[in-house]
Amino acid sequence: MKKVFAALVVAVLLFFVVFTAFPQREEDNGKVKIGAPDDTGGMIIHYLVHEKGYQDADTQGEFELYPVKDCCGSTSQWALSSDLLDIAVMCPDAAASLLEKDDRFEIIGPCLLNSDIVVVRHGLVPQKIGVSQNRSHQEQIAASVFGPDVDTAPMLPVSIPYAYEKKAVDGVVVDALRGFTMSGDKMAPAGPAGHITYVLVVSKSFMEDSRYSEFIRLFQGSVEELNDPDVLIEEIRKYKNIDFTREEVEQWNRLGIRHVFTTPGTRG
Repeated sequence: MKKVFAALVVAVLLFFVVFTAFPQREEDNGKVKIGAPDDTGGMIIHYLVHEKGYQDADTQGEFELYPVKDCCGSTSQWALSSDLLDIAVMCPDAAASLLEKDDRFEIIGPCLLNSDIVVVRHGLVPQKIGVSQNRSHQEQIAASVFGPDVDTAPMLPVSIPYAYEKKAVDGVVVDALRGFTMSGDKMAPAGPAGHITYVLVVSKSFMEDSRYSEFIRLFQGSVEELNDPDVLIEEIRKYKNIDFTREEVEQWNRLGIRHVFTTPGTRG
């Protein structure tokens, strides 16, 4: 009975946290709601909002940005299913889970490759790799680098740098912007196709909106511009206050980290 009561308390607290994490949608406020994580996956939305003029009320469609702290958690899926978001940048695991439960959304396509990288200590043959819980694609990354028998340790994303620092694990799969601040050898999955780490998810109702085609056009432009080394350096500085060097950009490119997007047919 105590276990049931404790589980009920946790469920109520989780609902409260999730419910208060996002403002309630205002009816007919004319703003498109966009969700994005606060790591490399969210950089394209930050660039789109702050560099492509989406905060300008004179542009076609005024945008409001709601960060999604952990894109693979239930919070982002709840925000989409509750009509608080029209668009989200999500990891493929969360996107697939959402579409299994709710057919009102569509994965438009990948928008970021190889942004989860492997960091291991210099000269060490790793025995255990830390990965974010609920992100099976990170386990796939570890297996592609070290083989299918590699031992992975799922944990909260915020715990990964600490576990690495305290040597609880020999290496980690971590977001690139975090990984570049950590010491160790940096690696990414091999293969010309690259590993999809983020996809763009859009509600089907917004796809019928007249603003959808403009969003897609500017999203495509943001992707192209962020693959320019000069633009990337400046955006990382503005986004995370990290001063990237030319050498780090070259390593970024060697790891195959890049924004990608194929413009789909638009509606509206």
